[in-house]
Amino acid sequence: MKKVYLLSCIVLSALSFAQVSIPSSGTAVTQNFDNLETTLPAGWNAVRDSGTGTIGQVLAPVVDNGSANSGAVYSVGAASAADRALGTIASGSTVPAFGAQFSNNTGSAITSVSISFTEEQWRTGSNATVNEVVSFAYSTNASSFTDASATWTPLASGNLTEILTSAIDNAPVDGNLAANQMAKSFTISGLNIPNSGSLWIKWTDANDPGSDCMLAVDNFSITAQAGSLAVSDLTKAKSNFIKNTFVKNDEITFGADVKDLRIYNLNGQVVKTASVKAGYDVNIAELSKGNYIVTGTVNNKPVSQKILKD
Repeated sequence: MKKVYLLSCIVLSALSFAQVSIPSSGTAVTQNFDNLETTLPAGWNAVRDSGTGTIGQVLAPVVDNGSANSGAVYSVGAASAADRALGTIASGSTVPAFGAQFSNNTGSAITSVSISFTEEQWRTGSNATVNEVVSFAYSTNASSFTDASATWTPLASGNLTEILTSAIDNAPVDGNLAANQMAKSFTISGLNIPNSGSLWIKWTDANDPGSDCMLAVDNFSITAQAGSLAVSDLTKAKSNFIKNTFVKNDEITFGADVKDLRIYNLNGQVVKTASVKAGYDVNIAELSKGNYIVTGTVNNKPVSQKILKD
């Protein structure tokens, strides 16, 4: 039993820390879910968000063609076809959430991302009065997919919404047909994700009255825009942003008014947030020795600086 428990912990840990790399600014990172079976692509996760089952339990995709009506995440597509999509149905026992973690490896702070995908409907529901929605949200300070303390920002333009609203026969449909699809695209702006930081996205289903429909994501694409500091900007940032990048007395001294101050460890996790006035200090006595990345907004422009706490 102990060996089984240890193996489970290792698997859960791997799922929690896998991530999709964004290697460069302006280049799309894509996922079409083709040949998806019972294991999600690296960096993608699915859990039971609510329901009578174990909350936070990792969910493996169920291979289906729209015929199933149980609460689960699905590798959905025509029977035996390589073309798949990642879908969801909610039930009383299982209300799924699924999404991905993206790691900024561009070398600069990401300031915005553009996301596009094809929404597909593979099964109709049975309720004529409820238009079903699978809600989209993102986080820049999550430490895991189920981090309850993270700030998740909802964004309606990323929602999956029931396409066949007048069909109430609770039956499979062909999600590859144009009539059962909807193109989605949107931009998340105002970001300040440092190099090695993370962006988390997720869709969360809801258990609606009656039998739920099956909605899915296919042909997903994310493109990041990253800002880089020129030599003059870097000099200005060093003089006006942080006065002491080598921190010896637990106090970071700032040379400018900084809004939305965030301190990241090198795993991309937010370890402290604040706002500070020019000439004032932020105490980091609770942080261990090592390197950190400090980001913020100065004069309405994103800035970042690496520090070393001794």
